[in-house]
Amino acid sequence: MTVPTLRPFRAEIPQSALDDLRARLQRALWPDDLPAGYGVTNERVRALAEHWLERFDWRAFEARLNAYPQFTTEIDGETIHFLHVRSSRADATPLVLTHGWPGSVAEYLDVIGPLTEPESPEAPAFHLVIPSLPGFGFSGPVKSAGWGTHRTAAAWAELMSRLGYESYGAAGNDAGSMISPEIGRLAPEKVVGVHVTQLYSFPSGDPAEMVDLSAADQAGLAHLQWFYENMFSFNQLHSQQPHTLAFALADSPLALLAWNAQLFGESLGADFVLANVALYWLTGTAGSSIRFYYEDAQRPSHPAEPTTVPTALAMFKGDFQSIRRFADRDHANIVSWNSYDAGTGNGGGPRDAAGHYAAHEAPEILVADIRRFFAGLSRPWPVLDQAHAALRSAIEGVKDWSAPTPCADWNITQVLQHAAADQLGYAAFITGEPGPDFNPFAPSGTLTESPSAYLEPKLAAAKAAFATITPDATAVPTPLPQGALPAPVAVGAAALDAAVHAWDIATATGRKSLLTPELAEALLPVAKELAEPLRGFAYAPALPALTEDDAVSTLLRHLGRNPHWTA
Repeated sequence: MTVPTLRPFRAEIPQSALDDLRARLQRALWPDDLPAGYGVTNERVRALAEHWLERFDWRAFEARLNAYPQFTTEIDGETIHFLHVRSSRADATPLVLTHGWPGSVAEYLDVIGPLTEPESPEAPAFHLVIPSLPGFGFSGPVKSAGWGTHRTAAAWAELMSRLGYESYGAAGNDAGSMISPEIGRLAPEKVVGVHVTQLYSFPSGDPAEMVDLSAADQAGLAHLQWFYENMFSFNQLHSQQPHTLAFALADSPLALLAWNAQLFGESLGADFVLANVALYWLTGTAGSSIRFYYEDAQRPSHPAEPTTVPTALAMFKGDFQSIRRFADRDHANIVSWNSYDAGTGNGGGPRDAAGHYAAHEAPEILVADIRRFFAGLSRPWPVLDQAHAALRSAIEGVKDWSAPTPCADWNITQVLQHAAADQLGYAAFITGEPGPDFNPFAPSGTLTESPSAYLEPKLAAAKAAFATITPDATAVPTPLPQGALPAPVAVGAAALDAAVHAWDIATATGRKSLLTPELAEALLPVAKELAEPLRGFAYAPALPALTEDDAVSTLLRHLGRNPHWTA
């Protein structure tokens, strides 16, 4: 299959479109003036409209966009526009940044420099991919239906692969805070971490969830209830009749300005508000953008399992207040949770949502939080990643979970339970968090969820825990009889557990060994150092080596496993 090309792009709106916009604003018809309780006021819209006519410089904003490399490509039948700004640093982490409605790529212009080229060589650097959502700005209007959270996340995963990034982070705001975790759900083996400004987790209806909520959480729920009762009409209309509204938004820049300005508080500068609104108007995407809500409402997605990639929240006062109890239910690996008062003011009263556009309102705070989070994940342990990948591959396609394995009297389910518990055990010793709730050496052989859903949180916990360990650490806590070990040995021990049990499961299902010669060679020194105290309950006595043994066979025989085992 031919991969669609990446085409260089420049924003170049015809002057005739700008002239038409000016004429429409000049002859706009105004409604009667009413108090703020009825909606956005004439005073607010008139001030923005006058600024649009007299002072806002689209060409200056256009030049600012064009200062960065931009491209378009076709994904799933639609044209996708994105900024692609690479760092000069060889160690930079690829990061896809996703905006929401009524925002745009304009949200992130203030953080491009600090994230790609930090002043300190010690600060993490990033290669940035900043797409316009399908149906928004230069990515639209879309021609097909279905462009909600899930389809957009899949498109972003494809975009990152198309750009050559097979390991990357995802960050977002507003709708981007829904899309970014979904990218991690779709591609957990590629997404190193997810950073968002909201975690949209709500009460499930279980009264037990509401017991002993903190005062701060109760205040967050009260703010959410106020927003639902006073500001949620846009969501209802977008979700039910977006095309009915689209006629007004497509015909009148004043209507578009008023409708979108309801979620741009008065503490935001007029130029920022108008850059976003003008981008919708001049690309004809006011109507297609709001269909995002309709697509999600018509195709609700309620995954049974939580996300598992390391997740961070940077929450800002005045914005949606996420509640940890609910978020932990939906995201199994939240490793960073910070709340900030950016001091951006609330010139629009409770409607202002100060801090919602944090990348513009408080770029220094947001950049620092992103850096800290990804710095904590930037100590990769390739041997552990390879072993985890082998274990993931081993459970794919298993049909008989009760089949015997080379692992004593355990079947495949029991081996999976033991392997997963081992990984959680290492994480628990490093972090102090709870470990497995059963004896790993007495697995039940019964699962109440899918094997993948059972395994992934344990692998994620181990990966996140070891990411906090520096290579020169001399005493990493482990659940082994040897106790604390040097970092490479401790990581190797966890990788050894995962890799050997991946071999057990693959062999039990008659498949090719997932224990590669390279991985076996890396793990053999660890096995020789650690195996003897574990004989009798973790490993059988070593088998005699044979002259024809390769690296894999040598490792397996040292651990008491017959490389040629069959059921």
